Amino acid sequence: MPIISLQISDDLLERFENVRNVSGFSSKSEALRDSIVTFIERHEKFENLEGYKLMTVNLVYPFKEIIIDQITELYSQYHQIIKTITDWRIAEKKIELLLLVGEFGIIKDLYKELAKIKDVLCSIREIVID
Repeated sequence: MPIISLQISDDLLERFENVRNVSGFSSKSEALRDSIVTFIERHEKFENLEGYKLMTVNLVYPFKEIIIDQITELYSQYHQIIKTITDWRIAEKKIELLLLVGEFGIIKDLYKELAKIKDVLCSIREIVID
């Protein structure tokens, strides 16, 4: 099995260790392998989607004009799939929830562009209506 090395902050390591201990993993390696599998499954799931979809994208980012301008420009470019945007400002952070409807390829393009913006954390979820 190959060995990989990873550098993280002391704070992140402490948080990881706390969660690892509570979750019952016997080693850092076991917890990291589980995290890697979860990461791969989450991203592979979206690589295979196609067709017309209903999805949400969540954003958290520092309240800075440069970031807001970049996001606003993307919203303008992808306005045809954006059905609503709800946002909150908490302290120096902005939190946004986007409801997107359209072809998955276009939704994925918007998501990838948002994820490229420095200091923006984002996640995407499919909404399944039975």
